[in-house]
Amino acid sequence: MKVVCLGAHILDVLGRPVPDIPPGQGRRVLDEIRITAAGTAGGTAVDLAKLGAEVVSIGPVGDDTTGRLLLDLLAGHGVDVRHMAHRPGQATPATMLPIRPNGERPALHAPGAMATLTAADVDRQLVAEADVLHVGGPDVLGDFTRDALPDLLRFAAAHGTAVSMDLLSVGRPELVDVLAPAWEHTGFLLPNDDQIRGVSGRDDLVEAAGVARACGVGTVVVTTGAQGCLVVTEDGAERIPAFDVPVVDTTGCGDAFTAGFLVGFGAGRSLPDAARLGTAAAALVAQGLGSDAGIVDLPSTLAFGAERSPGVA
Repeated sequence: MKVVCLGAHILDVLGRPVPDIPPGQGRRVLDEIRITAAGTAGGTAVDLAKLGAEVVSIGPVGDDTTGRLLLDLLAGHGVDVRHMAHRPGQATPATMLPIRPNGERPALHAPGAMATLTAADVDRQLVAEADVLHVGGPDVLGDFTRDALPDLLRFAAAHGTAVSMDLLSVGRPELVDVLAPAWEHTGFLLPNDDQIRGVSGRDDLVEAAGVARACGVGTVVVTTGAQGCLVVTEDGAERIPAFDVPVVDTTGCGDAFTAGFLVGFGAGRSLPDAARLGTAAAALVAQGLGSDAGIVDLPSTLAFGAERSPGVA
């Protein structure tokens, strides 16, 4: 399975557990600090590679130390980084995440070169040869999303490349107008529950997903944290429960879900079964610190899902 991951590639610096930020020059001693490749394109790329996919990453990265480290981390997991868009003199997108004892993850984010992607940065031959084009974070890619993304997705559809999309920011209603031209050519939209509610202005998740489907999205899969996910198609909605696991950090769980779902889809699984593989991948990531934790490979992820029933620790 060949996947192009286009969009947000971020270097994460995570520490846990952080019960509070000490005042003044105060100090807290943590159990661990990690640095990982993350973002709705970068984190998904890492997990896809772990699950056996052939992955190419395309996204803006600065020429700073942060960028060099991010590229090294991606490549270390088997992601092809030769087509990343280098931005001399600009900062690489990065986030600091003080992880709370309950696994929650407030974020301190510096977007850097995030919104500088252009059509010229994308090798369309890579898209034509891929099984899936995954667009991670079109809501933070600036003018690219409105000016270049719809045409790129039309090109993907014309060459038989499936399109999936995830969001990065907190949803807001004005995004519908920005994203609708791209949604016309999106097979799978995979937001979390807060994002789709924010974008659609609807509290009911089925109705919220319906707003995206009315704009042309084929299937909307809404992740709902500890409750699992909701798969919404033209045939209706189906809830898939999550696995009950001890949560260390929820960073990257959505990216892991997307990777598992896409691998399941690529293997010809039904949409609910693909979503179950996504929930297994997300449950593994939730048990460690950072978006690259938990998942080892596809066989062990499949074994994890087979050994326990959803909702059972």
